[in-house]
Amino acid sequence: MTKANTRVKLTRKIIADCPVRDSRYFINDNSVRGLRLRISPNGIKRYVAIGRVRKTSKTRTKTLGDASLLSLDDARFAAREFLSHLQLGVDANEEGAIKLIEQANNAFTLKEAMDIYLADRKLKPKTVASYLYEIPMYCGGFLLKPVNRITEDEVCKWYLENDHIPTSIDKAFRSLRAILEYMVGTKVLSHNPCAAITTRKLRYKIKPKTTRIESHELTGFIDAWVKLMVGGGLNEVQGDFILWLLMTGCRLNEARTMEWVDIDPDQLIITIFDTKNDNPHVIPLTPLMSDLLDRRKKNNPRGNPYVFPAMQGRGYSAHKHLSDCRKALDKITNLASILRIRPHDIRRSFTSILDELDVSHSSIKALLNHNDGTVTRRHYLQATSIEIKRRNLWAVGKHLEKAVTINGKHPKTGESCVFACVGSIREAVYKTAKCNFDIIKENKSAKSILDAMR
Repeated sequence: MTKANTRVKLTRKIIADCPVRDSRYFINDNSVRGLRLRISPNGIKRYVAIGRVRKTSKTRTKTLGDASLLSLDDARFAAREFLSHLQLGVDANEEGAIKLIEQANNAFTLKEAMDIYLADRKLKPKTVASYLYEIPMYCGGFLLKPVNRITEDEVCKWYLENDHIPTSIDKAFRSLRAILEYMVGTKVLSHNPCAAITTRKLRYKIKPKTTRIESHELTGFIDAWVKLMVGGGLNEVQGDFILWLLMTGCRLNEARTMEWVDIDPDQLIITIFDTKNDNPHVIPLTPLMSDLLDRRKKNNPRGNPYVFPAMQGRGYSAHKHLSDCRKALDKITNLASILRIRPHDIRRSFTSILDELDVSHSSIKALLNHNDGTVTRRHYLQATSIEIKRRNLWAVGKHLEKAVTINGKHPKTGESCVFACVGSIREAVYKTAKCNFDIIKENKSAKSILDAMR
């Protein structure tokens, strides 16, 4: 087996037999000093030439081509030509050399650049799908154009002409900039034309979304959820999923891809491994969460590996997870007469509840699985204790249960009453607790909150 970063005389057999490793590595060619074979973790093998400009400390690198397309002899010839220029003191970044590179890459289109960029990087499937959608959708005018012919003025004009969709076009701009920056790194381009947008201060000021379930709307939202769940107006899986989002703050994709094997029955925790920042998210279970999971397990007879299975026909899919919950959310908000919300708005609502409960900033970051870069957290505390997390999550659960208002009859007086105690959701929906009917809670509104302050 050929070791990483060794020097051998490259042959077709050696190139074909090179194993794929967890990280990228090189094999140096003995025949042409400066020629390397680069093997990426995804199995892509490319010839690369690297050398130093004569009488300087500048090192220049050039990707010569894919080893499956470019012959070894052609790669050696191209490497000699590139390295000979460096030996003569010609910097590949200087104007004369740039023109030669541009001519050589004249047919190198944005689509080809995107394909190389995606193949040469370890990206999540969702990120790859985002690039494959955004670039053709919003950058169609550049898609089949050679990247070295995309000018700063063209990029600026394209960006400004789409001011009617600033959020979408700015997201596409970031993707375009990343691809072209990669082309700069591989010496295909000398500079990134997208830099002009920032230099000329043309970026749109995208306001961050702040939509959430406000404090005075929480009772209406939970009431509507309970009414729909009890009355059969909401699909059981969709309803449980929405409650899970609200009491854990999970991102949509993190929650819908949870599997039963991720639950530790001894420590009573669930670990989500596929997260946005690649840091596993450990969620300790609370009574309400446990009751929800028990029902999901009981009603999953086909053995679907996911906690929240997709519907298929009149039953559940045997292997797919739930995809979306927007229609279910619309039912709840319409019944509650509040503004429409989306799954990530629930995450913001969860954060607001934690803030209202006076949970510390560092504990909120831990529950959201955000990176905490403070020295104390990074070097001493490491991560918030599981039991501190459990305590805070149960505080959220109790807060949600105390927000419930269910029209019913008091067992003693026969008058309309409300559930305003821990166990209200579990009694009404999951049938696992009993409530004290003696406590009667008034409906909360923004006006009642203000009047109480007077």
